[in-house]
Amino acid sequence: MLPRIVAALIAAVFAGSAHAGPMMKPGPAPESSLSGTWRVIGAQAAPWARQRKLTKADAPLLEYAIKLKDGTVEGPPPFSCKDARYTEGVSTHDELFGGKLKSDKDFTLAKRIGLSQGQIDTERVICNGRIFDFYFTDNAQFVLGMGDVIYTLEQPTGMEPDQYKGFSGPGFDCAKATATLDRLICLDADLSKSDRRLNANYRALKASVSPESFATFQAAQRQWLAYMKKTCHADVPYPDFVGDRNMIVGCLEGAYSDRADLFEGLKGQTAGALKLEPRIRSRVRYAPNVVESDIYPFMSGGPQAAAFNAFIARTMKLDRWRMDDPDVIPSDDDAGDIQLYTWRSYGVARFDGRIVSFLVSTDDFAGSHDARQIAGTTWDVAKARVVTLADVFAAKADWKKALLPYCRNSLHKQFEDRQVPDLDPAEIEATLSDPGSWQWGRNKATVVFWVDLMGGMPGGEFDVDIPYRMLKPYLKPDAPVIPS
Repeated sequence: MLPRIVAALIAAVFAGSAHAGPMMKPGPAPESSLSGTWRVIGAQAAPWARQRKLTKADAPLLEYAIKLKDGTVEGPPPFSCKDARYTEGVSTHDELFGGKLKSDKDFTLAKRIGLSQGQIDTERVICNGRIFDFYFTDNAQFVLGMGDVIYTLEQPTGMEPDQYKGFSGPGFDCAKATATLDRLICLDADLSKSDRRLNANYRALKASVSPESFATFQAAQRQWLAYMKKTCHADVPYPDFVGDRNMIVGCLEGAYSDRADLFEGLKGQTAGALKLEPRIRSRVRYAPNVVESDIYPFMSGGPQAAAFNAFIARTMKLDRWRMDDPDVIPSDDDAGDIQLYTWRSYGVARFDGRIVSFLVSTDDFAGSHDARQIAGTTWDVAKARVVTLADVFAAKADWKKALLPYCRNSLHKQFEDRQVPDLDPAEIEATLSDPGSWQWGRNKATVVFWVDLMGGMPGGEFDVDIPYRMLKPYLKPDAPVIPS
């Protein structure tokens, strides 16, 4: 959409800047007040034009970011420029937007877009003959006129490199944002990025699972959004005071990023007629303030599914809630207004109709501590039972002795980067002996080591990949994990 309107925007810029006041001699460097990254956070009909609700087509630059630096402007057309010149000066009220506010004698229209009476500090950018006039507002923002649209630009903090230019908005149209929650997401670069990532993960999930499974995520997401609005106080009219807005944004930032992480990579998988896909159950509680998100695998498409689903329901205890377990969320933990959470999800190493090898991860934040755990399971689909190490390795094979030095060397290289002390041989052997530490992929097995980190940090996951060619001498000929 953007390239089709570039010519019109360029013409609008010329028209809106033709009568700006006297400027300093242009140079290659922008003034400090303009230098850096700016996000287009707002768009409204110009005060001299017919007032209407804008659409994305009316304001195509909304939710984009630009970066102004020595000699260049990085961003979408028509801003992009490799030979930029910068100058500054002041504009009188009569000169603003090419004289469009001359009739605004009482400054009513100017105040509507944050410009006070008198002389307005103006930063001008000249890109290959094109002129952009940025007017400094009373709120330490800039406004820029293009045709009958006024854009508001704000300089954010903490933007990632991939947000320095181009689209920087959330997963919804900010031109339609009216609720406090949506407006604040549109204004904040980090929140916008998390919402965009969450939206992409949500759409990818929808495309890969059945309507029945996706319905569980729809219900959970509606519940989570209502919970976030209430607990972050985003269910109120839009706050006038910036401190109040920042408090809400601060509450939302971590929650949205964590939610995007929770949905990352979730998808349905098929093996013949069988399908394995995620489902979620969700619950919130306001006293104490806890949200639970529990994602579990669900199989369909054949008679083998019933035994697997019964196993999942039994071992993951789907008949009860983890937030009610005092070992997960202690009832006497005085967390005050802190948001607590307990979430569980899983990742599949292999699903081929013969086995399902998956890893269940939990993360429970109870205010005073953050507990994380992982546990692996490999399920024999045909025999409807868990695969043990005795099912995999030959009885007389001394596989632990052979694998121990390989694992020790691999872990040592990983530990050096994290400043984690090496495990002793007994600890490595204990992990190798635990069937829950093994994940059986198509071309390799992975042994998952869960190690307590230094400084009171939650446990860390360290994986050792072992190719099947190395394991082959020690495997039973009919081991169910051997790829067909």
